[in-house]
Amino acid sequence: TTIGGDAAFKDILDKVDTVFMGHFEGRKGRWGMYLDTIYLDLGDSKTVSVGPGGPILGDLEADAALTMKLYDAGALYRLREPDDDLQFDLLAGVRYVDVDVDLNLTLPGPGMTPVDISTGPSETDLMLGARLIGVFADRWHWALRGDYSFGGTEGTYNGLASMGYTFGESRLFTLTAGYRYMSIDIEGQTRRGYPSEADITMSGPIVGFVFNF
Repeated sequence: TTIGGDAAFKDILDKVDTVFMGHFEGRKGRWGMYLDTIYLDLGDSKTVSVGPGGPILGDLEADAALTMKLYDAGALYRLREPDDDLQFDLLAGVRYVDVDVDLNLTLPGPGMTPVDISTGPSETDLMLGARLIGVFADRWHWALRGDYSFGGTEGTYNGLASMGYTFGESRLFTLTAGYRYMSIDIEGQTRRGYPSEADITMSGPIVGFVFNF
């Protein structure tokens, strides 16, 4: 049985319980290290009417919650001189994904009991990617990043496009805005030992604050 849903960005805001995204990066010369993290907590309940013609009649009640923790850690190598206006970085590291899905269904009809098909897979991947950064004005820059991880999961795609403005007399602060897309395909087992697959796709605008030191 496949149970899915689709929600626009404006509709998901009231379903987010907790969310955090952070990125730390340190560089010296052409080499650097980075840590990227995402914590996401979603919850929602929905009632679906099962009309005539189906095998059962009545309302199906679904109570779902998803908690996801994702950590990227790795190294980067800058192919061009550090002071060039156009930079190209190669990225390599590991990605840890931990997904907990609690899904409880209450089926209509006499004698029907709640069904728990919760799952909680966690996997570690090898991650490879690249990043392109360009300066087009005194305090303005743009950045493109794409990466793919594999090994533990069935494959995870991540893409980010952003634009930033640096301000302050010592240029320690940057405001950035852009768009991020991520797709995760991870297999696991339900609490009863049945195989399960979580296919998670997230996309939408981002706004961030960067502190340079």
